[in-house]
Amino acid sequence: MLTSNYKTVQGGNVVKKTYAVVFLLAGLLLLGGCGTAKQNAGPVTSEKPYENRAVTGAGSESLSTAANDADVQTPVERKVTRKASLVMVVANVTESYNQIQGIVQESGGYMQEADIRTSDGSLRSTLTLRVPAAKLEEILSALEPLGQVEGKNISGQDVTEEYYDTTARKVNLEKQEQRLLELYNKAGTVKDILEIENELTRVRGEIESLQARLNVLDNLISLATITVELRAPGGISTGSTLKEPLGTRLKAAWQMGVNGLVNFSESLLLLGVVLLPYTPFVAAAYLLFYYIVRKRRLKSKDTPTDRGAV
Repeated sequence: MLTSNYKTVQGGNVVKKTYAVVFLLAGLLLLGGCGTAKQNAGPVTSEKPYENRAVTGAGSESLSTAANDADVQTPVERKVTRKASLVMVVANVTESYNQIQGIVQESGGYMQEADIRTSDGSLRSTLTLRVPAAKLEEILSALEPLGQVEGKNISGQDVTEEYYDTTARKVNLEKQEQRLLELYNKAGTVKDILEIENELTRVRGEIESLQARLNVLDNLISLATITVELRAPGGISTGSTLKEPLGTRLKAAWQMGVNGLVNFSESLLLLGVVLLPYTPFVAAAYLLFYYIVRKRRLKSKDTPTDRGAV
């Protein structure tokens, strides 16, 4: 009985020892695994401590590239400068001039240049108008009924590439200027300060030049240019068309003949005035020539008489 109990107790102790050994080995394995994991993880962090920043920068660059791709895919606003020209025959040049001025002012534009002159016996005027580009067709439609349109032209120039290229260059120069200002505040020697000031002057000059070009482009884009040429019916026709009445052409021909006669007379008068200072010299040369010729004639008459007397 005691022997069997002892064996039972001894068998239980063996089982307990077995479990203890198993648990001990499992614990050692777990500790070894954690140590290995720490050793493997440790070098990644300590070897390149800036790797996370590099990855972050790469991610930012990728986002920036994606944003740029999105900008490229998005249709950009076209930048176009527009011009137009009209050639018209009007009954009254001065009255049409005033009407055009009123139309332009009502549209929000202005008259950039204008002149009225007489050419070939008829009154003419050339006007350069600046009007809102969005109202170009509307203003042309308002101008055409003022007279007979002999010529019309509308054109446009795409300046989109130049506009956005100039804008990008200006932005980059502004960033460069900001960096130079930061360096200027940190400069410690007079030499560094002078060099940075020279560079700042150069960059600022380029920025102002680009901004001036952008201002010019903005003005050309927002305001269209219209050149209007007005003339009164009075020039003589070439005969290829019958746009002018016969009476008007006869009157123009008569006026041209009268003008030609007057101009010829005036030219002769001007020639006389030009030659007037030379009159004494011409007169003296004429008298000398006349005296020599007369003396020779007298001498030739006297010679036969003398021979007859001999």
